Amino acid sequence: MRKQRHFLIQFICVLVVLTAIMTQGFTRVVKMNPLFGYPKEEKAQPLQFKTFYDGSYQDYLTEHAKRNTGFREFWIRLYNQYLYNCFHKISNNNIQEGEDKELFLNMYLNEITGQTLLNKFGSMEEAKSQARLHAQETVTLIDTLRQHGTYFLYVFAPTKTALYPEKMPKYYREHIADFCLEEYYIELFKEYHIPHIDLYHYFQSVRDTSAYPLYTKAASHWSEYMIPMAADTILKTLRALTGYDLPTIQLIDENVTSDYSDYDWELEKSMNLLFPWPKPARPRPLYTLSDTVGKDRPNLLVIGDSYFDQLMFSCFKDAFKQWDFWQYLMNVYSSQGYWNVPFNNIKGTSKTLKNADIVLGINTAPMLYNFMSGFPVKALDMYRLQDDEIQEMMEIIRNNPEWYQAVVDQAEAKKLSVEDNLRINAIYFLEHRKKRNFAP
Repeated sequence: MRKQRHFLIQFICVLVVLTAIMTQGFTRVVKMNPLFGYPKEEKAQPLQFKTFYDGSYQDYLTEHAKRNTGFREFWIRLYNQYLYNCFHKISNNNIQEGEDKELFLNMYLNEITGQTLLNKFGSMEEAKSQARLHAQETVTLIDTLRQHGTYFLYVFAPTKTALYPEKMPKYYREHIADFCLEEYYIELFKEYHIPHIDLYHYFQSVRDTSAYPLYTKAASHWSEYMIPMAADTILKTLRALTGYDLPTIQLIDENVTSDYSDYDWELEKSMNLLFPWPKPARPRPLYTLSDTVGKDRPNLLVIGDSYFDQLMFSCFKDAFKQWDFWQYLMNVYSSQGYWNVPFNNIKGTSKTLKNADIVLGINTAPMLYNFMSGFPVKALDMYRLQDDEIQEMMEIIRNNPEWYQAVVDQAEAKKLSVEDNLRINAIYFLEHRKKRNFAP
């Protein structure tokens, strides 16, 4: 009798747990903290004979069941915590842990060890050749910009691997490459007298005397502590370069706190652990623009990677009348109302470039392997051709099935996106049409 009661209690407990999971899956009555890095929405798969026959509908149902399992977020975090505590393993394959629980992204580790260089160029000599070509293209771009009254400035931003190589995982510490592409670009920019700010070496020089680490353990971007220093340096350099009477950054309060910004613990968030790491108090500075009355407010166009994001979310952008950020030449953020809009969906990019008083480039080492996302060449194309012409020509190609398929095949062979290759073909055709004076 006692044994039967024991089984009955077990059955009731299991039934309660399963019912709770099912109820949560359907109702989401318990609000769960969303998983970081997981898509929030799934694309519905219609039930059709084709999707049922080829198995894609069944795959969709399986994935749908997984995504809608009750308390899914809790189970995943519990499993990730188990892997981390028991086996010292991080479930996110893009993250590695170094000394003193310092977290690093693979892309930065591969860059500093030379693996990215080998994958992209095959040899140091080819990397140098391409870098020199990009420097020469940038000189040509600067000459063109100056003819249109626009100034150019480039910012070399430091990575965590460059500032704290001794904290990288052991394998990567022992395999740091002798050649550094970012340092070579800095040499080239000096040789060609290209206006630039070398924050790469500057922050290396002050890291040991800094009151706080320049990077947090769980960040891959520069910390909030560094942003006002970077912003002030850029504004002062632009003021000297352009003659514009720009404001400076005024620190209001150091604001030492354990309430980190999203960027200062982004890699820990990406681990999706059940229990958060302790966060030692560190500065999250409060700052503003000083002496804004009567100052010049030029238009700013930024070409860069995600290292500009924190500057974009700060008061830095308020020093400019109009600002546009072309991130990787893939997404557009702008004071004109665009926010994370695909670059190829934006009309009037040529006008934005021509209206810019300042073009600011900002990149870290891994992004130098695709220098400024090809902006110098694309910008020169924009000056030669009106964007409306390019968009119209791209639409003509899309409406020609054979031509469009050839562009798709070419994009695949060249490992380009279809949209980028479509734009390249449109520009090529328009330039040659003007030379030969014939119409499509």
